[in-house]
Amino acid sequence: MNKLINKTIRRLLASVFVLFFLSYAVFAAVAPDPTRIAIGARVLSLGSASMGLEGDANSLYSNPASLASIKYWQIASMSGNLLEEYNYFSLSGIYPTQYGKFGLGIVSSNTGGALPTKVEELSDPSDPIYIQDPALSNMGYYNNALILSYANKMEGIFSFYPLKRLVINTPWMNDIDYGVNFKIFSVGLSGGGLSNTAGNGTELDLGLKGNTAIKGLSYGAVVQNALPFSLGGKLTYPNGWEESYPALIKVGISSNILGDENALTSYNNQSLKALLDLHMQPNLSVPALYKLGVEWSPISLLSIRAGIDQAMVGSDISNDLTAGIGVDFKGFRFDYAYHQFAGAPGVDNHFFSINYGLVPPAKEVKDYIIITSPSPTSITHDFKVTVTGKMHPDVGSAKINGTWISIGQDRSFDVEVPLSLKKNTLWVQAYNKKGELVETERLRTLRLISSPDVKPSYWVYDPVSYIGTLGIIKGYPDGTFKPEGNITRAELATLLVRTESGNEIATPNSVSFKDFTAKHWAAGFIEKAVKTNIVKGYPDRTFRPKENITRAEGLTMIARFGKVEQETYSQTLFKDIASNHWAAKIIAGAYDAGMLQYLRGKSFEPNKKLTRAEAVELLSKTDTVKELTNELLNFDAGYENEINPLYAKIAQR
Repeated sequence: MNKLINKTIRRLLASVFVLFFLSYAVFAAVAPDPTRIAIGARVLSLGSASMGLEGDANSLYSNPASLASIKYWQIASMSGNLLEEYNYFSLSGIYPTQYGKFGLGIVSSNTGGALPTKVEELSDPSDPIYIQDPALSNMGYYNNALILSYANKMEGIFSFYPLKRLVINTPWMNDIDYGVNFKIFSVGLSGGGLSNTAGNGTELDLGLKGNTAIKGLSYGAVVQNALPFSLGGKLTYPNGWEESYPALIKVGISSNILGDENALTSYNNQSLKALLDLHMQPNLSVPALYKLGVEWSPISLLSIRAGIDQAMVGSDISNDLTAGIGVDFKGFRFDYAYHQFAGAPGVDNHFFSINYGLVPPAKEVKDYIIITSPSPTSITHDFKVTVTGKMHPDVGSAKINGTWISIGQDRSFDVEVPLSLKKNTLWVQAYNKKGELVETERLRTLRLISSPDVKPSYWVYDPVSYIGTLGIIKGYPDGTFKPEGNITRAELATLLVRTESGNEIATPNSVSFKDFTAKHWAAGFIEKAVKTNIVKGYPDRTFRPKENITRAEGLTMIARFGKVEQETYSQTLFKDIASNHWAAKIIAGAYDAGMLQYLRGKSFEPNKKLTRAEAVELLSKTDTVKELTNELLNFDAGYENEINPLYAKIAQR
């Protein structure tokens, strides 16, 4: 008996539902769009926020532009019923091609067993009483839709000449995705003595989606039911009655907070995204509704979702809470959603959908290029490097920095590549026998300067190589460095200023010393050295630019250049330097800074002429030159990160 009563109540509720549905449509001449219930459990659990979400087969119902990012075919399905009487079912599929992404969707909704009614005899006409009419058969209702979708990038549209000019200064517009839905509706009633109640209609959805300049932030927008009434955006019945499909404007953003790619940051391979949508109707009297969703994937297999879905309940706005999970395994995704409905508390709040995509098998990873020499990062003093290795049998041809190379019958190659005196990037490219690029390897080689009179066993061999390559102390035209040679006071002042300020120094109007004029080749550098407190000159106001600098003078200039602090001198440092020597405090500071390691256990000999090798050693200990040397030796900076387009051009030999 209880089952019979419950079934009767459900049927009465279904009858009320159908009558309410129809009376609303008749009163407002508005046709219901069944595609709005087919958005999938994932979107429902996210509070119906979806505009910035990456695409899947269910995106066809939310924003067709999202389909443009799909790389393999997918199908999705969702089914269920409300009050165990109103059934709905959706099936959609996406097929990517080189001409764009094509989609097909079917939405079916129906109910049966609604009880026909009539006005009870003798009831008050002003307050009629409705009772079941046993003379009429039970009523049924269906509302179906067929959706044809297409999505692609705007690049294809802007490739046409008249439109190409529009994106010359805005190339980012080429990366915007667009999508279109053409919807065909079929609606009808049966039973209850009704006839000629089957109607047909058409509508159009237009969507856009793209990425912003902010990492991980994407946006989307769609106009659902954008086709004007006058152009066919309506539902028409055989008796001539016409109903319009209400337009709905959706805009939204999505932020990838955590993720491996295109996210603000990454953490333990987790994914976290937040979505915010705004749904608006052209009728300004209807308030805009917000949709908010959050999706967290602690592991790739599982997604946990929650959201707030605003909805109109009478004249009020309700904040319906949503939640759900998704399980994704090898292209198959199962989604569950729980959705509150403040306006219909008796409605089944649980939704399920599935999505399946044929993930193409992972391509076999082949080592098309095996390089045996040099290593991926290397340092050399030679003017060339020999690149050796082997190519995979599938490789038909190869290049190094855009130049075709010979591959032996045993698939080996041995190629000499010239090097510039700097950081060199070598791009090794392999092409298959169809002329398609299959692999690119990057080699980074630093070539340092070399001099025949500075052998690898020389005590400052490495510092000479670094400082010479940096151009701080240059060699002579014959290629020699002359490490035991001396350096003049003008030369040392000049190289210190160049290291700190560059080569462009203005010629001064006057000079601070009386033994040279403003026309002297080093006048600008010496004056700059005076202003930066690197040099002070002699008490008699001379600078003596041509004199070879002494060890004490050279150390003093270099210590000032390196911002070395003066220290109290200890007589135990050097026996030949008294504590009252004019350079004693500078020597003590340089000693503590580690600049004088090469003189430990020896006499300082302050008046001995400073050699070029000593100047290199002292300079290499300053913070400025250390920083420049570290930059020179850093393989993560200064090399090409992207291949030169001239090298990358794919062409068969």
